[in-house]
Amino acid sequence: MDVRRDGPPLRVRNVVVRGNKRTSPELFEQQLQATYAASSFAGVTESLNHAAQELRNLNIFESVDILIDKAPGGDRHEADVTITVKELRMASLYAGVNSDGHEGTATTTCTLTNPLGHAERIELSASHGQYGSDVQKASYHKPKFLGLPLWLNADAVNEVINHERFSSYHERFRGGTVSLTDENNRHELSMNLGWRDIVPVRNKKIPSTYAASPSIMAEAEPSTKSSVKYVYNDDQRNDAALPTAGRLLRTSLEVAGLWGDVNFVKGEVEMQRHYPIGPTAFNHPILNLSLSSRVGAVKSYGADRHQPARISDRFFLGGPLTLRGFNHKGVGPRANPDDGGVATGDALGGEVYYSACASLGFPFPVPLLALLGLRGHVFCNAGSLMGWDRILDEQNWMTNLLGESRAAAGVGIVMGTRFGRFEANYSWVLKSLAGDRVKRAQLGLGLHFI
Repeated sequence: MDVRRDGPPLRVRNVVVRGNKRTSPELFEQQLQATYAASSFAGVTESLNHAAQELRNLNIFESVDILIDKAPGGDRHEADVTITVKELRMASLYAGVNSDGHEGTATTTCTLTNPLGHAERIELSASHGQYGSDVQKASYHKPKFLGLPLWLNADAVNEVINHERFSSYHERFRGGTVSLTDENNRHELSMNLGWRDIVPVRNKKIPSTYAASPSIMAEAEPSTKSSVKYVYNDDQRNDAALPTAGRLLRTSLEVAGLWGDVNFVKGEVEMQRHYPIGPTAFNHPILNLSLSSRVGAVKSYGADRHQPARISDRFFLGGPLTLRGFNHKGVGPRANPDDGGVATGDALGGEVYYSACASLGFPFPVPLLALLGLRGHVFCNAGSLMGWDRILDEQNWMTNLLGESRAAAGVGIVMGTRFGRFEANYSWVLKSLAGDRVKRAQLGLGLHFI
């Protein structure tokens, strides 16, 4: 049934918008096309309700109200519409501290909401890590790109990331990303261009020499990466930070080599499934079973096909949210400590990895803290990180995979926060290999976890 002709006839004669001090009238016109085409009372009201919801979804208004009234001096089948909006303030400032499990970071972000009147959002941020990492970033976000249900996102980044605690180098990066994302954030297609440079640690006693291992020194040259990346994200969880029901499937595929001197194909798959068990208590089910896994691989091709992926593009494994019981970058290929670098050997990363976890959540035994969202959990996780030579060994690939897997079990507390999932855990390592960096007591905060 065509809602434009359903019910008593009605057409909109005039539309008046009030309160739009910065917002362009074109933005309202885009949402009112169906209203102008409607020819019945049901069609007009339905299209106006849809337009109001679309305007609210832009996240630039505190309120959106629509009034339909009889058109003065007009036909009895004509109506005037008044849209009253209250715009969000244009500028906001955020300052806070967060952590990825190995480095605390102080961040300041200035956000401009709808500054040009087309529902765009501009963000300028700067952060400084406790070990010397620095990031400056400018972002532009525009909904309804070309009138389509797409977000246009553009980022420019200048950063220096300090890896000296684990791999005796720091990395400089300057680059940008342009991406398109659907309104449900399920599909994302991006183009990336960046210049990277690996800078080895210098010898503190003899500054003219380097203290990094030969493996890091071999990576110490600038590179330019251009890539296309696609991400599929199907998130059906009831909470992103503390899920107790639902599922997640996130996949990504990146191809580098359009321009520059880096050529690789890189893919990852992440899956989660959460099962509530028993009645609800303290706003959560009594128990919840969570199963999570991640796998990833990167492979060089073209001119780089006989070389491993560069250290900037490899995977690293270990930490309170990726492989509990092991330190950040605590698992995988490592340089010989006798060759220089950090005392336990520079972490070099790997080209193939997996991690998996099973956990059982339960209410925290202190009722007041349980009401605040704090839960306990017991867990068991396993994972491995290696190079292609271990996987492509046709005779021993399964033996290599199982033999180089690590495992740990433990207990801890978890809580969902505005910054992500917070965990405090104690682990018993069930299996480790020589050179692994074990860490039994850990604190973690982040949005990505197993």
